[in-house]
Amino acid sequence: MKKLLLVVFVVSLFVFASISAGSIEHKKEIVKINDAEKIVVNCDLGAGEFRISPANMDEAAIINISYDPRRVKYFVESEIQGNKCIIDLESERRKRSSIDTEENRWDIEFSTKYPMSINLDIGACDADFDLGGIPLTDFDLDIGAASGEILFSEPNPERLKEIEIDAGASSLEMNMIGNANFERFTFSGGAGSFELDFRGEYEGTSHIDIDIGLGSGDIVLPKGVPVRIESDGSNWFSSIDIHGNDLYEVDDDIFESDDFESAKTKIIISLNVGMGSIDIRFKK
Repeated sequence: MKKLLLVVFVVSLFVFASISAGSIEHKKEIVKINDAEKIVVNCDLGAGEFRISPANMDEAAIINISYDPRRVKYFVESEIQGNKCIIDLESERRKRSSIDTEENRWDIEFSTKYPMSINLDIGACDADFDLGGIPLTDFDLDIGAASGEILFSEPNPERLKEIEIDAGASSLEMNMIGNANFERFTFSGGAGSFELDFRGEYEGTSHIDIDIGLGSGDIVLPKGVPVRIESDGSNWFSSIDIHGNDLYEVDDDIFESDDFESAKTKIIISLNVGMGSIDIRFKK
């Protein structure tokens, strides 16, 4: 009797595993640029695993999706409006179901041939974004309870007007942000840990605004680029520490490089901390 029960149990496990393994479907979506000259991407992807990478291709985007149709609905739509190719990417949870990140995986390639604006709204996720070489003009990210990395591996051939990041309870790492070629970088972080590495290629004046509520921020600034650091200073609930580099205090909690005023390429960074800490270091 025990042997029979064991056999039944093993067979049940095998059947369950087979059903589970077969529940994931794979789709490939290709978005063509047609006669458009610019790309606007709007993403509302909920929870999942999301990867973005650059590609030297004529298509506007290629999206590979692995998902469980019992739990996830997805939409990929595009249309041409004037000289713009509008791409809408969306996934949502079906009613009365929860989503594990492995049940909603998106691997997205964006072309490096066309100017692009990206608006991303994602929830609890694992993120791995490489935006290097994509001609970004705007980048807006609203991210929930997430972990992951955003990398600008290559310089942006366009001048990016603004990067705006709103991060919740996240563990987020951003690297080589200077390669984004941004005019303004705005970061708002909640309860989390954030590593922001601003090294890369700079040209002109770049403004950085960082607001951290209840969390910690590790910031790396590039050596050799003149900088001005403005803050509210440290208090009982927060701390801002600047390590290394020769900066001069020109006013209360305002520090500058000695060549800041005369420099054509420079960084102006403004810091605000609620109940947390920010550490700034300089690296080549």
